Amino acid sequence: MNPNAKNPAVAPAQPVRWRMWFRFLHRDLGYLFFGMTVVYAISGLAVNHRADWNPNYRVERRQFTLPPPGSGADAAAVSEKNYTKADIAALLAEAGVKGRYKKHYAPDDRHVRVFLENGTATLDRVARVLDIELLHRRPLLHTFNRLHLNPGRWWLWFADAFAVALLVIATTGLFLLRGKHGITRRGGVLTALGIIVPGIIVYLNL
Repeated sequence: MNPNAKNPAVAPAQPVRWRMWFRFLHRDLGYLFFGMTVVYAISGLAVNHRADWNPNYRVERRQFTLPPPGSGADAAAVSEKNYTKADIAALLAEAGVKGRYKKHYAPDDRHVRVFLENGTATLDRVARVLDIELLHRRPLLHTFNRLHLNPGRWWLWFADAFAVALLVIATTGLFLLRGKHGITRRGGVLTALGIIVPGIIVYLNL
């Protein structure tokens, strides 16, 4: 028997189809972590601009003018020391403030500072004006921002898995295409730009 003769029963070894597996990973991980990508993208944008706005709460500011002395909820409060919890509660109700009272104090002879569960109010006894500032939670965005900060151990592990998945998605994405749009040509130029531009920005801000 000739040892160099080919055995027709033995099929030649098939090359590993890396691109096929990269495509599967890229596609399925993209589907699996689509929701996480949206959460982190939206909350990242919101937190990046926190110097310009409050990403977690909407701030409502308004004024309420008290009735003249001797009438209304303010009648019993001759001086700031006479403002009891009941007086403040009546004043807030008259001003239409919906917020649970926490405490109040008089920082000086003119003002009374009121702390609420969802904001503050400052009474100017001379001008007889109540300045109100209330915080209203942004329902969806507040939740996204909280998740971005990893609120618990279980979420921490899930976020770590997401980070690893992003690395896999980014790496496999480099090798999905061949030819002029692949990593050796156009894709390589775009990849280099994506590294160089942030590097320059970091260098200029050191």
